[in-house]
Amino acid sequence: MSYLRSRVILAGRLWFAAAFLLAYLFEISAFWFYVNRSEAPYFIYVAVCVHILAGLSFFITRPKPRSLPGVGYYYPRLMGLFTIFMPGIGLLGTSMTLMFSRLFMTSHGLAKEYKERAFESGALDVDLPDDINAFLYEELDIHPIADILAGDDLGMKRGAVKLLRRIGSAEAVSLLRKSLSDENAEVRFYAHTALARMEEDYSQLLDKAEMRTKKYDSAQSHAELGAVYRNYANSGLPEINIQEHSMKMACQNWKIACEMSPDNTDYIMRLAEIYIESHKFAEAVEIYKGTRNNPALELESRLGICRAYFEMGNFIALFHEVDTMRSKPVSESSDPFKKVLYNFWMSGDSAYE
Repeated sequence: MSYLRSRVILAGRLWFAAAFLLAYLFEISAFWFYVNRSEAPYFIYVAVCVHILAGLSFFITRPKPRSLPGVGYYYPRLMGLFTIFMPGIGLLGTSMTLMFSRLFMTSHGLAKEYKERAFESGALDVDLPDDINAFLYEELDIHPIADILAGDDLGMKRGAVKLLRRIGSAEAVSLLRKSLSDENAEVRFYAHTALARMEEDYSQLLDKAEMRTKKYDSAQSHAELGAVYRNYANSGLPEINIQEHSMKMACQNWKIACEMSPDNTDYIMRLAEIYIESHKFAEAVEIYKGTRNNPALELESRLGICRAYFEMGNFIALFHEVDTMRSKPVSESSDPFKKVLYNFWMSGDSAYE
C-alpha cells in the first residue's frame, strides 16, 4: 500500500514539474510577443492568450484532492492564479518560493524535537513509571506515530489515527485530541470519530460490567467493574469531574470486592493502589501497614508506603520508612521493576538528598 502511494506522489510531482516547464515556455513566448508587438498589431492579443495558457498549463496535473491534496490539487490552482494575475512575477515568485521551501524547510516532528532537547539539556528529569514493560511498549508505539502526525502524508496520518485508537493509552488519547486541530479536515474527522468510538467502547464495557454486578453481586464482578472505572479514569478521555467520579466508583467497587473476599490479597493491594491514584493516601498507608507483615507482600507494601508518603509530601515519614527498610532489608523479588524501586529507596543519596 505504501509503495502504491509513493508512486502516486512521484507521479504528482512529475506532473507538477511538467506544468511549471510548460508555463515557463508559454510565459517566455508571451513576453516575446509583447516585446515585438510593434511588428504586428495582433501580437498583443497573442501575448495575452499565451499568458492565459501559461496559467492554465497547471491544470494538466489532473487533480485528485483526496489522494494528493498538495501538489495534486491546491498548489497547481494557486500557481495558476498567481501566474494569470501577476504576469511574470507570479510564476517566478511562486517557483522560487517552492524551491527555497524544499531546500530550507524540513519536517520537524516530535522525535527530532526530543532528540535536540536531549542534547541541549544538561540534566534529565526522570519520571518512574508503574510498569516498566508497559512504559517501554507505549513509548516505542507512540513516538513514531507522533512523528507521522507532525508530517504531511495524509494517508499515513489517517492510519496513525486508527492505530492510536487501537492502542488506547492516555498518551494516544492526547495525540488524538491534538489531531482535532489538524489543518486537514479529514484527519480531524478521523480523530473525532476515534475518540467518540473509544468513549462508546468504554460505555459498553461499563454497561456490561454493571449488568454482571447486578446479576451476580460477587467479589469478582465488583472487582471487574472497579477495574473498568479505573481504566476509564486513567484513559485520558473523561473531563476532570468525570475522572474523579470514575475513580470514586473504582474505589467503592474494589472496597466491596475486598469486603466480600477478605482473604484475596490481590484485591487488597489493588485497592491500595487506587487509593493512591485517588489521593486517598491515609487509606492506602493503612492498608499497606496491615499487609507488610506478610512475607509475600512485604516488599510491595513498603514500596507502596514510600510512594504514598512521597506523593503526599510527607518526607519525614518517608525518611523514617526508608530507615526501617535499611535496618531490616526485605527479601528479594522476582519483579525487576520492584527491585529497581527498592534499590532506589535503599540508596543513601536518594533518601537524603
